[in-house]
Amino acid sequence: MAPAKTFVLYPSLGVGHLIPMVELAKHLLHHGHNVVVAVVDPPDSDAVSADAVARLAATNPSIAFRLLPAPPGPDPAAHPVKRSLETLRLANPVLRDFLLSLPAPGADALLLDMFCVDALDTAAELAVPAYFFFASAAGDLAVFLNLPYSYPDLPSFKDMGDTLVRCPGMPPVRAVDMPLTIQDKESDPSKVRMYQFKRIPEGRGVLVNSFDWLEPTALKALADGVCAPGRPTPRIFCIGPLVNDGGKAGDGGEKRHECLAWLDEQPRQSVVFLCFGSKGAFSAEQLKEIARGLESSGHRFLWAVRSPPEEQSEFPEPDLERLLPAGFLERMKGRGMVVKNWVPQA
Repeated sequence: MAPAKTFVLYPSLGVGHLIPMVELAKHLLHHGHNVVVAVVDPPDSDAVSADAVARLAATNPSIAFRLLPAPPGPDPAAHPVKRSLETLRLANPVLRDFLLSLPAPGADALLLDMFCVDALDTAAELAVPAYFFFASAAGDLAVFLNLPYSYPDLPSFKDMGDTLVRCPGMPPVRAVDMPLTIQDKESDPSKVRMYQFKRIPEGRGVLVNSFDWLEPTALKALADGVCAPGRPTPRIFCIGPLVNDGGKAGDGGEKRHECLAWLDEQPRQSVVFLCFGSKGAFSAEQLKEIARGLESSGHRFLWAVRSPPEEQSEFPEPDLERLLPAGFLERMKGRGMVVKNWVPQA
């Protein structure tokens, strides 16, 4: 039997990047490897992210988590995408010190979030093999690797409407369906994304949350090396599907999330799911409007609610009784379920 390896997993900022890394960590642990999840912790990160690390550490005792204190970004007013890139870049010295502090023989590989491209420099300096973990579809990866080469010759996607964007080896995609952050090619977010996409091929390989028969077209385009012209495409490893099932009693010490038991009791395909991501927070007035709409709709629902943006530092967990209409939770018992901050998602 091959000796266990030590992997350092390095997610980008935000809960939406941390949770898929935890699923990858579980996968590696299941195969007998050692795992450390290193989480950048700048002083300007929101409290929900810190709370998520604590929660995930408590429910996954076999996974080691390390918070890496990093300086704040130089421009607090910058777009979040640009600010995130700058924060991760400033975290490189802290990441370097952490990797050097690991017991000999150190990390066998550094597994990077798709946006942690500047950590490649630290990996190269320390001669640690660096791979990317791409939690989305292989088709997305194939398109993203090509965009730094094809987008400069196109208008901004926001000006193209339903015009089809063609990438080698892939079905065309409507410009309007491209990610919001790259709709304006001259914007800071778009420039950051092109920089990040262009650096991904510098990794030793990419772990993709997919499997062969699900995406044969995209995987062929990646294997044929047509996505990033003029440079080799790193090897693609299909490791999917990685699914967060919410935990099962007795499985690694985790407890199954209560919302899954509630969903099991509902009629098939009868529940509307409302979750707006780690950055999706609404004012108290907007939360009340959503609640009234759900109540008047008559539909069953599962709703993940976060504190309003202005309250998140003081109240990491939302006060549902105060934020939602009086009596709403009691009236919705049986038909709807409201969960604070987060629910397990595949």
